[in-house]
Amino acid sequence: MKIWIDGSGWNGRESKWIVVFEDGTIRRGSIPEERTNNQMEYEALINALKLADPGDEILTDSQLLVGHLKRGWRVKTQHLLPLFLKAKKLIEEKNIKLTWVPRRENLAGNLLESYEKV
Repeated sequence: MKIWIDGSGWNGRESKWIVVFEDGTIRRGSIPEERTNNQMEYEALINALKLADPGDEILTDSQLLVGHLKRGWRVKTQHLLPLFLKAKKLIEEKNIKLTWVPRRENLAGNLLESYEKV
């Protein structure tokens, strides 16, 4: 199954993430604390990984996630390291394919933007 993810950093009230499954299921979450966009991208990924079945494909427009987890980019900021390690472990355990897509093709990103306007 394909799964799209996105995250959004602090907007003054909360930080959000969203996961959209190919079957139409949507999972959303928020943290009432200040987080960066990159932290929330990782939160979206980790939540998707927890719900994913082995062999699923997760699609993201985050070049940082794909760079860290597929291309060997070094994690330079300490606040992302625990999230990276958790995501890496889940990807390996479940044999998940992580794929970068342009923003316009990220169903989760489009939905997250529409929820933020409400």
